[in-house]
Amino acid sequence: MKQTVYLNFQPSEPCSSPVGGGNANKLKRRRRHKNTGLNGSDEIHIDEEVKIAVTLAFERFQYSDQKETEFPSSLTSTERAFIHRMAQSLGYISKSKGKGPNRFVTIRKKNETDNPQPTIPMTLSQNTFYFIRSLLQRFPVSKKERIDIQPNEKSGISVPAEPGDSSGRLNNGIPMVPRRRSPSELDSFRCSLPVHEHQEEIIQIIKKNRVVLVLGETGSGKTTQIPQFLLDDCSKKGESCRIFCTQPRRLAAIAVADRVAAERGEGVGQTVGYHIRLESRVSPKTLLTFCTSGVLLRTLMTGDASLTTVTHVIVDEVHERDGLTDFLLTKMRDVLQKIPTIKLILSSAALDIDLFRQYFGSCPVIHLKGRHFEVKEFFLEDILRLTGFTRKDMRKYKEETEKSMTARLFICQQIVLSRQVMLYIVLQNEKDTEQMEPWLRREMDSCISSIFLNEDQDSFIQLFNLILSESVNVDYMHSETGTTPLMAAAGRGFITQLEQLLSLGADINIKASNGWTALDFAEHFQQTDTVDLLKSSIPLGEVSNLNESALVQCDPEMSLEDQELLRLYHHSFDDQWVDLELIMNLLHNICSNTSDGAILIFLPGYDEIVELRDRILHDDKRFSGVLFLRYHVFTLHSDMQTQDQKKALKTSPPGVRKIILSTNIAETSITINDVVFVIDSGKVKEKSFDTLSNVSMLKTVWISKASALQRKGRAGRCRPGVCFHLFSRLRFNNMLEFQVPQLLRMPLQELCLQTKLLAPSSCPVAEFLAKAPQPPPTHAVRNAVQMLKKIDAMNQFEDLTDLGYHLADLPVEPNLGKMVLCAVVLKCLDPILTIACTLAYRDPFILPTQSSQKRAALSCRKRFTSNTFSDHMALLRAFQAWQKARSEGWERAFCEKNFLSQATMDMILGMRTQLLGQLRAIGFVRARGGCDIRDVNLNSENWAMVKAALVAGMYPNMVNFNKESSLKKLHFHPTSVLSQFQFKEKNQTRMAQALPTDWMIYDEMSRGHRMVTVRCCTLVTSITVAIFGGCARLHSSALHEPAIQKTNENPLDDISDSETEDLSEIRIDDWLGFEMDREAAGLLSELRQKWQSLFIKRIRCPSKPWSQQDEAVIQTLVSVLGAEEQAAGLQQPTGIGQRPRPMPLEEGTRTSVKNPKNTPRLPTTSTTNERLEYKFETFHPPQFYTQLSRCCLFTFLLLPSLFFQHA
Repeated sequence: MKQTVYLNFQPSEPCSSPVGGGNANKLKRRRRHKNTGLNGSDEIHIDEEVKIAVTLAFERFQYSDQKETEFPSSLTSTERAFIHRMAQSLGYISKSKGKGPNRFVTIRKKNETDNPQPTIPMTLSQNTFYFIRSLLQRFPVSKKERIDIQPNEKSGISVPAEPGDSSGRLNNGIPMVPRRRSPSELDSFRCSLPVHEHQEEIIQIIKKNRVVLVLGETGSGKTTQIPQFLLDDCSKKGESCRIFCTQPRRLAAIAVADRVAAERGEGVGQTVGYHIRLESRVSPKTLLTFCTSGVLLRTLMTGDASLTTVTHVIVDEVHERDGLTDFLLTKMRDVLQKIPTIKLILSSAALDIDLFRQYFGSCPVIHLKGRHFEVKEFFLEDILRLTGFTRKDMRKYKEETEKSMTARLFICQQIVLSRQVMLYIVLQNEKDTEQMEPWLRREMDSCISSIFLNEDQDSFIQLFNLILSESVNVDYMHSETGTTPLMAAAGRGFITQLEQLLSLGADINIKASNGWTALDFAEHFQQTDTVDLLKSSIPLGEVSNLNESALVQCDPEMSLEDQELLRLYHHSFDDQWVDLELIMNLLHNICSNTSDGAILIFLPGYDEIVELRDRILHDDKRFSGVLFLRYHVFTLHSDMQTQDQKKALKTSPPGVRKIILSTNIAETSITINDVVFVIDSGKVKEKSFDTLSNVSMLKTVWISKASALQRKGRAGRCRPGVCFHLFSRLRFNNMLEFQVPQLLRMPLQELCLQTKLLAPSSCPVAEFLAKAPQPPPTHAVRNAVQMLKKIDAMNQFEDLTDLGYHLADLPVEPNLGKMVLCAVVLKCLDPILTIACTLAYRDPFILPTQSSQKRAALSCRKRFTSNTFSDHMALLRAFQAWQKARSEGWERAFCEKNFLSQATMDMILGMRTQLLGQLRAIGFVRARGGCDIRDVNLNSENWAMVKAALVAGMYPNMVNFNKESSLKKLHFHPTSVLSQFQFKEKNQTRMAQALPTDWMIYDEMSRGHRMVTVRCCTLVTSITVAIFGGCARLHSSALHEPAIQKTNENPLDDISDSETEDLSEIRIDDWLGFEMDREAAGLLSELRQKWQSLFIKRIRCPSKPWSQQDEAVIQTLVSVLGAEEQAAGLQQPTGIGQRPRPMPLEEGTRTSVKNPKNTPRLPTTSTTNERLEYKFETFHPPQFYTQLSRCCLFTFLLLPSLFFQHA
């Protein structure tokens, strides 16, 4: 499907597009002492209006189902270069076609066929042959095993496993009449909040309506007071109630519950409680529960009946539009129809009223004023004018422009002189338009239409011929639109023809039927050169008679001086970057002209924060040196230590200016009361997901209007403030009203899986998600469902498989859930538990605040990898070392020394406990006997088996280095241990040869400017990919002869022909195949069938005892993978099978009491195993190639020679 883009930019109308995105180019690290952001060809300087129009066109294309779009030929070569760069950063294919003024750009989204994957050759070692033959001789592949791994041909809904542990779900409570509130010292503060005077009005509106929207400004008290209004009203009238209130973040749920409980004069866990992942403080008396959106969603998965005892659901901070919130609203709309007693309240500081009123019907809106001081706003043009900021490139561009205009003026003077001569000739032969013959009028109309609509430059030949030979008026107006030849030429930017028409006396003041002049056409279609020519052609006496707003398309209120300042700025600086030089100039201006007041600077990411910090503290003489003592600089970033966050909240001593450098975390999550000045870069790092290429994109994009207002509001907390926006009013007017919903820019696999539990069984996934307030594109849903089919979570009819039901019950993403379940079957659970929980939460390594510490931080990470070519090993080793330090009581010092986050480590520990508890609940880990905690960790010391589970979970996130083109634009993230090879070997082919294997798995692939970056990588062997990659259920055609046999008439090539005939191919997936000799292919295919059949059987019946054949399959995999790892030269690390040993319950309880800060708070309703403390126990199985299962003495008979060779 093809779409043509028309860049109809109208600055006077704000953008109404519901989606956003924008510039996805990755910020390049700038040299410290350079004045400009980038050097050379990377900078593209074009008018801001064109940038906005192109960006909006890309946003519409990105979030639509269109496959191809086209930009018009009226753009300049520099503007086309901007389009090519943006297309490249978004992963699209862009091509320019045509020549000269007919050159246009086509953008196309990539398909899988754009990157065809070759069949990859593979060989097996002799030991591997021996191990597989030995297994198949004893246990050949049975007919039942072949049937098990065949795709289901009939639709049938699997029976879900019985729900086990209710961890992560809200308890079933009974509505009761709330007890009366106790007096509190906070009562006077409550009465002073703006929301307090609307108490009765709010209660009555909620009583009379099923859905209510609350639009309350920051500081109005809506979050803490509205739930209490409902409790107090029910208590006063003796009515029962039960209220759930969702918060987008865990910390917010805890903090609000603590505050509300304190205001009611009671402790948390009585009338007011909270329930978040891994932690809850509720009791049978709790009637108001603050929870996260995810907890409420998991509750709804048990059925709609879970909310029959709930009277009110409050969804707070709806404007953040995270994926879970939108998903929750979709389900809540269905629940409202089934449970007539429930009320829904949507609350936010910046709510898209029209969208939600349309979604839930004509529901009432409650507006609440905030409590803050006046904040003055200054935009980019104001800042440039007030500070007098200039740079060398601005002066240079101004001089070049003046020279160009002087030359242009001379040309125009010659045109005017010649016009007077030609005008006399034309007037003598002019015919009245009304007296024109019909054929002549049809010809003129056809020429003007072809020029304007088809941009047909050849039509000018016929047009000029008619004007000169048939004496047609040069200002002939199209019979339907009133368009003149001059207007058509101006709108399409045909400069040469425009000059000829002007020389013939064309009138630039004539207006078409829509009231536009030729100048209006040129400005509307952004023909910059044409605009300059037409303006310079206006006689001086006529300038004053022109409507000024027609000349100033940017902003009716903007002065010519401001327009010129912005034009000079945008032609000297590419605003895809953050102008740190301008920020430094503005910062110095504030500090020079004011005596006090903290300064909050919003920046998009870590790179900008560190560089600006270094400029302030070290590089800029206006702040460094002796003056350094007058400033305290703090940094706020989610991946940095929390110590700065606490210090930033404190008021600085007199005479010391506090400067806070922050990401958008300071918009809502953190409030700094003494901030007076805000510098808003207008940028934010936004993560999105390309469903066509399965690539994540971390883009620096423009913020929304709602975010800009939030940032402005940070300045007026304690006294009147000032906000400096580093973008123009024009940019602000064209920003999105609200940020792009996360549902439109996130992987949908997990939501699609949950949809099957929330939606009716007969409802397709796409149909349910189409009910969302802003549904994701159909291709995104389709690709997510296809991915779930690839990992065997769904069958071809979109029914959940046995594996799918288990994955939906695990509190991690589907691919990580499969990784964990594979680890259970492969008996290497403990290392995978740690890795999976780390990948599910976040990287525990923090970013140092000082750039000088970056090398030390990378060295720490590298040290934990143990020379294994694996970033996953670094995560595992770091956690194990932290556990050891924790058991010895010095974990905080350990984290500081190794650049680790203590809070993240605590969270990972809690997630491990929860995930292990869930595995116990669904029967994969038993208390004793087979499948107990020791049994599922028999192979935990075997790194090859751990990597097998990683491959099963990470698939299809893998890269093959065998092809040189796959490495041309692939880069390792700087934090990856494999990045050192990229630095050492500049040649990509040499780098591939330096690595011991051809295959790598990765956690995330992100696209930046001109390259793709992978992070959290591990090298694996080909056989690991061949056995554990892809779907378990493959068609019988997975093993076949090569599709194409080359024929050769030369008899000398008989040998090579015979070799080709002996090759067979194993197709793992539609994009992955291996080629090897026929015997090896047969053996490998049958070993794969053995493993996949075993995995399907264990998933179907996890508590079933292991058979001798099952144990033999696992032992063969241990031997085969170990032999291939040894052949590749990969090292086997030791000590990775360390398992936490549970301490006695009473001793663990004493430890928790003694060190409450060092121990994560656990749910009060948790089971016994969730409240255990851990000590280290290292489990030592037999040697690498001779690991024996407890009950498998037959291994001595199966592998006698190898055992005695390596024992």
